[in-house]
Amino acid sequence: MKYILLILMAAMLTASCGKKTDSTNTETKKPQDPPISEENQVKFTDKSFLKSHNNCSPADTCTYFKVDYIEAVSGKNKDKINKLIMNIVKQSVTYGDTTLRDMQVAADSFMTQYAAFRKDFPESAQYWYLEESVSANQDNPKIINIASGNSSFMGGAHPNSYLEYFNISRETGDTLSLGNLFSAGFEKKLNELVDAAFRKANNLKSGDNLQDKGGLFDNKITFNYNWLVNKDGSMTFYYNQYEIAPYAAGPIEVTLTKDEIASLLAPNSPLK
Repeated sequence: MKYILLILMAAMLTASCGKKTDSTNTETKKPQDPPISEENQVKFTDKSFLKSHNNCSPADTCTYFKVDYIEAVSGKNKDKINKLIMNIVKQSVTYGDTTLRDMQVAADSFMTQYAAFRKDFPESAQYWYLEESVSANQDNPKIINIASGNSSFMGGAHPNSYLEYFNISRETGDTLSLGNLFSAGFEKKLNELVDAAFRKANNLKSGDNLQDKGGLFDNKITFNYNWLVNKDGSMTFYYNQYEIAPYAAGPIEVTLTKDEIASLLAPNSPLK
């Protein structure tokens, strides 16, 4: 009987200790991003423009001109942001040397050129298209990232596409440059970080030739001005097709961690 009582007491003590451990568990919590002030919050609405040849549907195989974009409808800097978005759209739908003043003019010109092509080559079954998409990512509490994606085909061996990023200060509504993020003289160190990150991602040694083993046009890779800040504080540099490597290589991304860029940040950097 005493033996049984001892077993029961040990079981109760073990359960009690388990409960005590659970109640005093102090899990380390990651610091949260500061909340975005109401005046710095920006809301967007989706907009779309479409012009197609003989009113065909883009879902079918046909010639069309399509722009999906966003418009800021609230926020203290919405006018600045909308001006930037419309400039992005105008630049993206421009082909040739003349900047077209709006989407309608660009679409009309696109269809006129396509009609001329069909007149010269009536036997051709070729279809053209131009697609532009402008969207916003608001993961960062201090920066709004605007992404402009463009894809088009107007003859040639293959379609062309590119992706471009624009980064806007929530506080001012101005477009940020690398000089707004990093202290003066950052260029050399940033190039070293980009080179090291590219080599690591592609299993290359420090002395490997980037042209021979990395598939690049030159034996070097440097930072560019097409970048975005990710939710975790890391930074990605985006290189479009043909920018630093052949078309077959596709787009190339190089990401630097938050810790890697920390020493480069300016005292008043929005990434701090």
